[in-house]
Amino acid sequence: MTHILRSLVAGGLIVLGGLPPAGAQTTPSDCSREALRGHIDRYFAALAAHDPSGLPLATNVRSTENGVEVAVGKGLWQTAGKALMRRVLVDTRQCGVHASAVLEEPFTSAALGPANPFSGKKPLPAEGAVRPILFGVRLRVESGRISEIESIIAREREFAFDAEGSLATKDQDWESLLPPEERSSRMAMVAAADDYFGMFAAAPAVRTPFASPCDRWENGMFATAGGTALPGEDGKAAPMPAHDCSPKGLVISNHGPRRFLVDVEAGLVVAFVHFAGSLPDFHVFRMRNGKVERINAVVGPWSASMGWAPVPECLSGGSQ
Repeated sequence: MTHILRSLVAGGLIVLGGLPPAGAQTTPSDCSREALRGHIDRYFAALAAHDPSGLPLATNVRSTENGVEVAVGKGLWQTAGKALMRRVLVDTRQCGVHASAVLEEPFTSAALGPANPFSGKKPLPAEGAVRPILFGVRLRVESGRISEIESIIAREREFAFDAEGSLATKDQDWESLLPPEERSSRMAMVAAADDYFGMFAAAPAVRTPFASPCDRWENGMFATAGGTALPGEDGKAAPMPAHDCSPKGLVISNHGPRRFLVDVEAGLVVAFVHFAGSLPDFHVFRMRNGKVERINAVVGPWSASMGWAPVPECLSGGSQ
């Protein structure tokens, strides 16, 4: 944690309590919580209608899916259905918004990547059958227009895929604003999320403050039921106590630089990371009273990179 705190504080980019520095301008109206939630609402409506024409897109808008650049209106835009579940994180400081969701989509085997040893084990749906998939999207807004769209999509052949497992958590509250006394500083939230990836080591030098209990879902799989984790790079599997979010002992390196959006009021921070140097990934952390209570991750198929360069506030880890 020390390296990221030092760099962020020195640059004046993170301030305790999530408040702007003295004399700084207040949040522009087009970066307010209400405005950013409006953008994500319009985005999901347009996605389900397969028609981005009504969105306020910047002339130079850039869009990726699973680390690959895709024109707006192509890719998932052509197949996505309605959202069965959605959770929203708003970052008024960076004028960005993230949503994690479960979407309906007709199944087509052509959209699947190659199978891997840790794919979900359920039979594949019939061609054309509407079924749920896992999805996350980040929007960046500049001068009231969407300038960046970053999507991560998980389907049947992705790691531990279980969309029904995600839907089973639909009633969990991830979005209610926390009382001020239960909120963490922006700096502490970024550090907690950043250190999580540094804990994938036999003897981590960092530690994320986890609540007890703490639960985690990975592509819909309930990952803190207890038992033995998947083997790491050293061929060893770490024991996993029930309701314990720590990955300590599971050795997986090379996560590359992390990028973050932070919602101090809701106690949410999302980290975008090229997991193990090969998988487009986002992890959403829910924090209260300085501790991580829940984690939800969506991991897509193999990609050469995340497709986005680190930004100053978010630079951490190694090189991508």
